Amino acid sequence: MGKFIKYNRAEATKYATKWALSRNPAYKDYEKWDGDCTNYVSQCVHAGGIPFDHEGNNILKQWYWYSDMNRTPSWTGAEPFYKYLIGNNTDDTQNFGVYAKEVAYNELELGDIVQLIYENDLAYHNMIITDVILEGNYLIDYLICQHTYDLLNYPLSMKQGEKRYIKILGYYES
Repeated sequence: MGKFIKYNRAEATKYATKWALSRNPAYKDYEKWDGDCTNYVSQCVHAGGIPFDHEGNNILKQWYWYSDMNRTPSWTGAEPFYKYLIGNNTDDTQNFGVYAKEVAYNELELGDIVQLIYENDLAYHNMIITDVILEGNYLIDYLICQHTYDLLNYPLSMKQGEKRYIKILGYYES
């Protein structure tokens, strides 16, 4: 059985705010190829301590980026990213790699992911939570960062479209 390691939300958020309005030169910028949002969010999740995953039995069950020619679709594509995050581990598995699950809006925390989805539930955009706005104990809004129309600490309530919410819990070591 693998050991469970918690997601470092503070580091993911720190990375997200640092690179929201620019590009980390260590990674390719996919803005000209249908957008950079998932690449950016993957970088943030990786900065939060989630390791590259080569363990799946096919490339769609893996998650990594070494170069433009050595990466998985789940690193740069919104829907493959969703399928990897949600399909890798569930409450009754302990595979190597990320453990994430869909949650309700009010369950989001720093470093969690918000996806915009089409009517047929296919993701087309990723954003990361970088702040939680509370008034006393009441949730008012979240702030997000994103690439593909770069935004830094932008109110989630101002984003139009159907949304899906993903909580990153951590990962299992091998």
